Amino acid sequence: MRIFVIPITRTRWALHCHPANVTPTRLTKWAGVASEKWSKWSAYPRTTWRGKIYAYGESLMDRIDFREYFLKEIPSKDEGSLVTKADIIAPSFIAKTEVLKELDLLVGTQVPYHSRWMRISCYLLPVTSLFTLVPVIPNFPFFYNLFRVYSHYKARHGARHLEHLLETRAFEIVGDTELSRWYGGSASGSLRGSEASLGSTAAARSNTGYSAVENGDQDSLENGTPLLEDPALVSDEDIAEMARYFDAPTFEHAVRRARHQIIAKMAKPPR
Repeated sequence: MRIFVIPITRTRWALHCHPANVTPTRLTKWAGVASEKWSKWSAYPRTTWRGKIYAYGESLMDRIDFREYFLKEIPSKDEGSLVTKADIIAPSFIAKTEVLKELDLLVGTQVPYHSRWMRISCYLLPVTSLFTLVPVIPNFPFFYNLFRVYSHYKARHGARHLEHLLETRAFEIVGDTELSRWYGGSASGSLRGSEASLGSTAAARSNTGYSAVENGDQDSLENGTPLLEDPALVSDEDIAEMARYFDAPTFEHAVRRARHQIIAKMAKPPR
């Protein structure tokens, strides 16, 4: 199992897990079948009610915290019973202690968070089951709430498995020098706290965003206004190259989602 730590800014990192030796449980098989059925709705034109519901549903999923997606990618102990070790891959200029500190903090906050919201979503199931509007139209509030129950359940168990691997020291932190290449000397210096310019890497940005990124926020950030205290260090093109280098099919989509969520949050003016 590989866990990737990808700095998006000096202080905010994207996380992605590429599991291996996973044995799907009955629940995860059911979730896979449901996901396949949902993906078939993408073929419907956006002018139809199915197409509109699919587009809206995807926009809701893009707004789910990228850390939840990361924890869901980590197999539970039942699924990952053959996983005896995790390779944590990070740029070589990040201290190993900082990587462990970030993962420990994530586990400590997300286990109780997902436990609480899983219970709340379960309590809402009887309520949302009454939201059938028309017999021929599925009860989408109920199915979305059911998805949230599964998502919190999966993230909680993923966090607990990660916690177990950290406690038993069943991991190796790999400082990847090739990964550091996408940041360049100026970017790595910035991560160490220097005030050096970020150079061309920070200047290159993609205009393609997820639905979680509002166009106004994205445009203002990409054009450099307002001046951000913590600018992005990698572009979408960098992430695409990383995905090809690591040969991880789901890497690009997951890390790009994290990048755009971080950018959207940074771009919003303080209240």
